[in-house]
Order: sequence, then structure tokens, then C-alpha cells
Amino acid sequence: MRYILTLSILIFSVNFSNAQVKEPVAASEILHQMKKLQNTTRVLYVAAHPDDENTRLIAYVENGKRFDAAYLSLTRGDGGQNVIGPELREGLGLIRTQELLAARQIDGGKQFFTRANDFGYSKNPDETFNKWGKEEVLSDVVWTIRNFQPDLIITRFNQTPGITHGHHTASAILANEAFELAGDENAFPEQLKLVNTWQPKKIYWNTSSWFFRRNEDFDRSKYVTENAGGYSPLLGISYTEMAALSRSRHKSQAFGTAGSRGDEIEYFEYWDGPEDEKELFEGIDSSWDKYKNGKAIQKALDKLIADFKVNQPEASIDKLFEIKGLIEKLDDSAVKTDKLEAINELILNCAGLYHLLYHDNQYASPGDNLNINLELVNRSSASIELVSVNMEAIKESLSISGKLENNQVKLKSFSLKIPEDFPYSNPYWLDDPSANGLYKVEDQELIGKAENEPSMKAEVTLNINGNSLSFQSPLSYKSSDRINGEIIQPLYIIPPLSIEFDEEVSIFTSKGQEKEVSINVKALKDNVSGELELDLPKGWKADLKQNDLSFQNLVKNSSKEFKIKITANGNEGKFDLKAFIKVNDKTIDKSVQEIQYEHIPNQIILRDAQQKLVLADVKIKGEKIGYIEGAGDAVDEALQAMGYQVDFIDIEKITVEELNKYDAIIAGIRAYNVNAALQVHYGKMNEYMNSGGVYMVQYNTTYSLPDTDFWPFPLSLSRDRITVEESSMEFLNPDHPTLNYPNKITNNDFEGWVQERGLYFPNKWDKNYIPILAGNDPGESEKKGALLVADYGKGKFVYTGLSFFRELPAGVPGAYRLLANIIAPKPVE
Repeated sequence: MRYILTLSILIFSVNFSNAQVKEPVAASEILHQMKKLQNTTRVLYVAAHPDDENTRLIAYVENGKRFDAAYLSLTRGDGGQNVIGPELREGLGLIRTQELLAARQIDGGKQFFTRANDFGYSKNPDETFNKWGKEEVLSDVVWTIRNFQPDLIITRFNQTPGITHGHHTASAILANEAFELAGDENAFPEQLKLVNTWQPKKIYWNTSSWFFRRNEDFDRSKYVTENAGGYSPLLGISYTEMAALSRSRHKSQAFGTAGSRGDEIEYFEYWDGPEDEKELFEGIDSSWDKYKNGKAIQKALDKLIADFKVNQPEASIDKLFEIKGLIEKLDDSAVKTDKLEAINELILNCAGLYHLLYHDNQYASPGDNLNINLELVNRSSASIELVSVNMEAIKESLSISGKLENNQVKLKSFSLKIPEDFPYSNPYWLDDPSANGLYKVEDQELIGKAENEPSMKAEVTLNINGNSLSFQSPLSYKSSDRINGEIIQPLYIIPPLSIEFDEEVSIFTSKGQEKEVSINVKALKDNVSGELELDLPKGWKADLKQNDLSFQNLVKNSSKEFKIKITANGNEGKFDLKAFIKVNDKTIDKSVQEIQYEHIPNQIILRDAQQKLVLADVKIKGEKIGYIEGAGDAVDEALQAMGYQVDFIDIEKITVEELNKYDAIIAGIRAYNVNAALQVHYGKMNEYMNSGGVYMVQYNTTYSLPDTDFWPFPLSLSRDRITVEESSMEFLNPDHPTLNYPNKITNNDFEGWVQERGLYFPNKWDKNYIPILAGNDPGESEKKGALLVADYGKGKFVYTGLSFFRELPAGVPGAYRLLANIIAPKPVE
């Protein structure tokens, strides 16, 4: 029964709770955390992306060894793909950040990041460092080590180029160099105004048979081993089962995994530290003996654990305060800081204290008056008195105090005003435009943090059994519904309205062309009034005379649409159309993106309210496009911006006759991987092409793809890709219609591409396919599978790994021209 209870608490906290709102825990979990206080060893795991971490090892270190573990992910995974929704780039990075935090809630570790931006697949560390700036990211790794102060560093990857992703290899290289530099006062000396140097004792590579081409090449006898497959009776779960729950938080990467049980051996290659050690943690003193007062601390901890009463956890509170006093006398260190934080949490848990500071709306704006509630419940026999509640960020002290009686709810309502200059709640790494490969973060103390502090919080001070204890309670949004019951989410401070362009990009195909742009002003609170204004590129014009751009008293969640005629002018290229609104003498120029999934807390991103205007010579043939949904992309929006009518089609229900009304049909990215109906009904597409239709399939992967020949002629998918977006592209068949009709494609059309040329190209294909393009990354062989075209009956089939899903939202003119050619009907000869 305890097993089920433990898992339900873990899952509840991940699905419905703000990370800062913590439910009281069971007595067995309290005892487990007390035992963790006995150990002072700290382990930092280092890799490149969310989902790179070895959750099994982190779960084992945290809960089996009861050491303090942390994962440093160099990036937030911004350059990956998303199998659960349409978010890419910054939105995906925010999702994957929260998935990592959800994973750490399960396995207990801490989470850190550097400023490095995941710019997509990289084949070698040199390319990676050229994009990131090696010194900047190395500085962040050193900063993390100096702050977390690990005894042991473990990397997920080795330093040999060419085995895996260049980001992976780079993470190992940086970890190894930072191991030496973190203890050197001459390395990044500006950090030493805020932290001290720190020298970890050892560094290992956590290897496995995966890194060897053949399993027999993996000589297990060469490595240090650790059995991570144990079981915790106190938690009612094995570390491998816990690891599966943790890894399954990575839903945007489709990394759900079944739990396993039994022994699980981990292998480690020694890199640096004391020589001739045969065990991973050999030579690391985990006790308190190395600290001043250490023997007294250890003795007090032994007694705390020996005297713990499962049915009366509050009996341990006085002893916890005694231990807290002993640790407070130590010199400052990461161990001191984290153990004091753990003790404070243990005291609250022993008292069964429930606290929630909440509001009934998810959003608020600067200048708003809020009605908030504070609920406190002492679910123990401990003597607890509420001393004060202070909202430090708005310099307000809430008028509430008094004794917290056993199991009696103390509920108080307040009114407070948010200052007019209160900052918006935007992820700190997205506040400023990022340099290529590196997020811009000016505040050194923010670097490494996984997420922002709560938008608003209260400092609650209690007197517990005659001892003072203060803790932070975040202001949250509380709601309930008939399906999920009580839901606790973050509360965000955002603008009172959001300015949203209907399309990310508007395409103009000639100078003087007039096109209607649609802008929606959405009210995020009641009674919002203002007037929309535009900032146009030089030479461009807007017909504002026919538009009333003012709006009055919009109610919350309502919107007003403005349709404005824009006339293209100037040179070909891409430009920004910006919009803003004056509200009470304050300029609002943001679009608020909401991200909501059940497995992470709700998130928001504030973006500049703007649309890309692309002036390019794009001719299109055909009018109606059918789109088969894949893993999520914005290609359909780009097609609409080009002037096509786009309909999403259900391949299971649609008939071939109905398919024939479309000039072309496009399968979204990884459609064959994620669309089960397409895996069954793909034969309809052959009939459609046979009648003269054009069918374009964007990239798929071999992972989770059934062993079925989906294509009209055989082809084999591979992991071939061109990651350097500036790589030159050779026209293999320069006279082919794909390069000439209706647009003449030149090398200029491959300028300005972002992140990559393409990915997961076929590497073998039937003779009916005609390869159109060839290219390669520096030092590699030529790849000819980026764009394959085959005639089929009266129509044609196109398979392409070119990354249109990235280039079109980025407003790359040549990508629009090439796409128009690909989906154009076969020219009449």
C-alpha cells in the first residue's frame, strides 16, 4: 500500500503542482530524508541535452547512496523535435526544461543549465564550440561546479569526436576542462566575487556498450562498476523503477519507458583524481567528520534517526532544530546551504504543515489589485505560532498572526496592489535576444538556474516549539474542475493584453503588392482599452485610413481583430512589422504564448509582437493543399501565407475521390512515425498520385517506424543529414522541373537558412527516384538524398529531408520558392 501512496504523491506533484508548492510527505519519506542528512557527498552529472542524463544513476545516487546529486544539462533542448505539440525553438526549450524539473522531482536531484543554445544536430565538437563560444560555456560549467561543489563529476559521454552528437562530445570536453579549472583562482576570476574556487576529487565517464560498435568490444573488466538496481523499502520502489518514472517525464521526446527491476550494473571509466582506486566513491569521505563540529552533528543525527517515531514525526522537531543550530555554525558551503534547506523542510513535514498562498486567476498585471488567500494547517501536536507574513517583492506585510491549532485551518484573505513597475514573468534566458548559439544573461547569479523564481511569494515566519523558522510560499493559481479536482498552477505577471499576428510570416511576391494582415488584440483581464499602432519597415505602407484601430473595454479572454492592408516596397528580403498599444500611458508590445500540458506546470513566453514580412519572387501553381498531420510543425501556416487553401485531412476517413480535389498533399514531419492511420491507409496516396496528384513526404525516422514499405518505390531511410546551414548545395539535375518550375532556383535560394539544411535523408533508393540536390558537411562524403522526386502514374512523389519546418517560420525566401516548385503539378510538356 505504501508503494502506491508514494507513487501517487510523486505523480500528483508533477502533473498538477507548481514546483514550489509541496505537499507534506509520508513518515517513511521523512525517515528517508533524515538518513540523507548523514551523508555529505555530492555528485554532478554532466551531459548536453534534456533526456541525456542517466536517470537510473541519479535515482540511485540520490536515494540508494543518499548523496546529493545534480544534473547539468548544457542546453535546454531548443533545437530538437517535439512529438506532443507544435512548439519548437524557445517554446520547446521551455517544455523540455520543465520536463527535466519534473524528472528531478521524482528522482530527487537538482537541475542546472548553461547558457548554451541547442542549435540542432552537430557532428563534431569543433562546430559546436564555434556556435556556442567555448569559453563562455566553459565559464558556465566552472560556475556550476563552484556553486554546487561536487566531490565527484560524472559525464554521460566521452571526448572522442565522431561517435555521437557534437554537443554530447562537447559536454564531456567541457566537464573535463572545468574539473581542472574550477579550483584555479586564475580561471574566470570575476566569478570569485560571488563564489569560491572548488576542486572536485574525481571525474569519471559513465560508459556502456552503446558507445562500442560491437558489443563484444565492450570489455567490462576494464571499468569501475556500481550496482544501481537496488530497492528502497522506505520509498517502496526500486531505483530502476524510479528512473523509468523520471525518464518518462520526457514526453516531448517520446522517451516513456517501462520500469525494470533487479540488478543494474553501471560502468565508469576513470579520467582524473587519485589513482588506483577500484570503486566509484572510494576515497570520498561521506561523513561529517571533515567539518568543524562534525562529530557532534553526526552524533545528533544518529540519535534523531534512532528516536524517530513513525506515528509521531513531530517528536523529532526539537532534535532537528538542535542539528540546525550545529550546522549553522559551520563555514559557508554548498553542503551547509543544502542541508539547512533540507532540515527546514523536514521540520515542516514533521509538523504536517500545509501552506498555500493563492489567487483565483492564473494571470495578473502590474497595477492590479489582487484578492489573495493564505491557508495554513498544523497537522500535528507541535506548538506552532504564526509570527508574520511578508510579501517582500511588493514591500507589503500581511496582517495575520496567532497560534496554529492542531488540524484547524487558518485561512486569511488579503487585498494587495502590484506595483506599476513590477516586472513581467518571462523565462529569464529569453528576456534579451540571444546571440547565435548562446542565450544572453547579464546577471551572473541567474546563470545555471533552471527557471525563474516564482513571480510573487511570501516569507512566512513561524515559531515552532519556541524556535523561529522562515520559509517561502509562492503565490499560486488555484482552481478545480470535475475531472481533475483541485489544480495548483504558477501565477504569472503579464501584460493586460496580448498582440497576436494570425501568421508568423506574410509572403509578398512583388513590389507594390497589397496584402491583408490580421492582428488580434486579446484581453487578458477585464476592461482593457487602447489603440493599436504599427512600426513598418522603411518604404512599406499600411492603409490605416479605413481601419479604426481603437478598442474599448474588452472583457477578459475576448479579442478584437484588425485587418490591415500592407503594401510591399523596397528590396527583396525579410523584414519585421511591429505592433504596439498604449494603455494608460504604458506601451504594450508583447505577444503572450501560453504552453499547457498535463505533465508540466503551465508556462508562458513573452515575445515581441511582430510579424516577418518576406518580399520574394515566389510563383505558385495550384490552389488547394491537403495536409496530413505529423508530429507538429507550422508548414501549413506558411502554405496559407503563400496563398494556398490548406485543409487538414483524416487519411483514415477520406476517400480517394475526395483526395483528388487537392492539387497536392503534404505529410507533416514524422507523419509515418506518429500517425497510425497513415501507416495503414498509405495505399490511398498511390491511387491519388496515379490519378495525377502530387504527394510530398517530409522527413521520418526509422525509430518506431513499422517494417512496411510505405513508399511507391523502395527507399531506405538513414541518419544522414547536413547540419551546417551554410553548406553549399549542388544541383544534380539542373534542368529538372523541381529547380525550374514555376520558380528558377539558384544558389541564392539557399542563403539565410537556419540551424541545418536537412535531416534523416534516405541513403538508398530505387532507380525511379531522381536525386535533385547534393551537399555535405565539412570533411564528410557527399549526401544526395535530401530531395528525391519520382513520377508515379500521372502524378509525382517527393520525399525530402530538407528542414522546411524550420526555414518557413524563419522567413527564408528561398525555402518558399523551392517548396512552391516541389508541390507544383507536373508541367505540361
